[in-house]
Amino acid sequence: MNQFQIYMPPPSNWQDFETLIEEIAKTKFSEVQSHGRQGQAQYGVDVYAVNYLDKSIGIQCKETKKKITENIITTEANKAISFLPALSLFIIATTQRTDVKLQKFISIINKDNTYDFKIEIWFWDDINRDINRSFSVMSSCYKEFQNQFCVSETQNHLNILRLAFDRPAFKDKFLNERNYDDFEEVLVSTKQMLRTGFLFDRRSKSMIANCVPSDMIGDPKYKEFIVEIEKKIEKIYQRYLQHKKKFIQKPQLREDCAGYYNIKRRELIEILNKMFESKGLTPIVISY
Repeated sequence: MNQFQIYMPPPSNWQDFETLIEEIAKTKFSEVQSHGRQGQAQYGVDVYAVNYLDKSIGIQCKETKKKITENIITTEANKAISFLPALSLFIIATTQRTDVKLQKFISIINKDNTYDFKIEIWFWDDINRDINRSFSVMSSCYKEFQNQFCVSETQNHLNILRLAFDRPAFKDKFLNERNYDDFEEVLVSTKQMLRTGFLFDRRSKSMIANCVPSDMIGDPKYKEFIVEIEKKIEKIYQRYLQHKKKFIQKPQLREDCAGYYNIKRRELIEILNKMFESKGLTPIVISY
């Protein structure tokens, strides 16, 4: 599943970068600790970890304004040979953006078994994805950024939420639906928008807007509100799936069920409108 990524600025000093990498490592490995300090022999390892298979992992942190080179990789790997206990994996974590040539270079080293351990490189693009995936890392290392982003994040999400629900499938009487597939597609696309953060035009398939996925929203109260909306949409969707085939076989059933869909959609829009009005947005006008 694709997700909208919040691009975090790399730490401006090596101490903060090392702390960040240690926090990320805690989300991946069973045991994690800083190794040594500046001025001590570290054998190329700033953070030491043990994975769930009891294998030793060493991480070298490179907060750098210059590019990582092939020579730097081999120099650090050569230092790591002397690390005890012997490493199964040596990781170089860097603030540098992804470099395909370095990825290829490391792939060749690993394929040739140049070292007794495998080598990985975590570029900033990889690290940024890990920050986005982990609420604990975001909270511990980017708290100020998270707090500042939260307001715009919520407002942006709410604006797109209003676009998603300001459509005939939610505003018009159920009996005005031109066909059943249209109604189902709107329900599916709205569920998808909440899950992925992307809102697409149903006919042209072009993206209208994007925001953070609902499971990445930082505001706890707003997230509770979204969970309630998702549950109500899912209830309507599941009921519709039960009725879909019956509507075709028994057209009269469509009229019998219209009241149910009108009531459930109105309940949903009323909850949304309360939130829209509290945030200064125009409420959605319904015709039933």
